[in-house]
Amino acid sequence: MNFRQKLADFVLGNRTISLHPDIALTGMNEQLESESLVILAGMNEQDNSFELDQYFQQMLSELQIKLPTKMEAANILLNYFMTQMVAEPTRAYELMTAIQNNVYYAIKWPESNSENQYMGHELGLEKLYTWYRELQDFNAGSMLLYYNELPRHKQKMKFEEHLVKEAQNWLNAGKTYT
Repeated sequence: MNFRQKLADFVLGNRTISLHPDIALTGMNEQLESESLVILAGMNEQDNSFELDQYFQQMLSELQIKLPTKMEAANILLNYFMTQMVAEPTRAYELMTAIQNNVYYAIKWPESNSENQYMGHELGLEKLYTWYRELQDFNAGSMLLYYNELPRHKQKMKFEEHLVKEAQNWLNAGKTYT
């Protein structure tokens, strides 16, 4: 992950204050410059969390960076995970699990009164969830709804192909969801 993605990961609660030095080190590797960034990059997770957070806030101020909102952070991480999924199709299920745990579940979604909304609708993930659910059912040995004319191992391949295709479609759409 790059600096921006790690900040987004922090905003969504997937990184604790103890990981601020890792974020700062990534910023240094990306040629960002700030006195607090250098100090924070030299610290470690064993240091006082108050001091870690203080240098983190100073770093953001010195670099004139405003943390993204949760939805902005979700879209930043989705772009990261979708790009990875397209680049490494064999990791599609693993990456979709990361999307569910680190992005979708990281946001407190309002209860929907609409019967027409599906899991992931708010982020444009509903089609990915179709194939992710099939892969979950496959792994659990449950009944599958698609490609029942194929042997099970070929069903899995088809589900993974569709998941990667939908990740590419998400990236091609190039839009963010709110």
